[in-house]
Amino acid sequence: MVETCSILTTTPNKLMATVHDRMPVILQKEHYDLWLDPGMTRVEVACELLAPFDYRLMRYFPVSNHVNSVANDDEACSFPAEVSRPQSHLFYSA
Repeated sequence: MVETCSILTTTPNKLMATVHDRMPVILQKEHYDLWLDPGMTRVEVACELLAPFDYRLMRYFPVSNHVNSVANDDEACSFPAEVSRPQSHLFYSA
């Protein structure tokens, strides 16, 4: 037996469009049973569920470089990170 999964993406909502040109599909709770119903065969209904999630129900924040390694699969990947001020000049004169 092989256990696997897929992440479906869709066009970004208003919030995520500032970060990327696509976002994961997030199903609304009331659609879980319909999505998981093995007898559901109406493609047009399934496609309607793949719409971008309501941006008003989301938030985003910077995270640390901890997320950059696949070896890190823990809740620390979701912790907000402190954002340092970007350096304004590459070189400074003494």
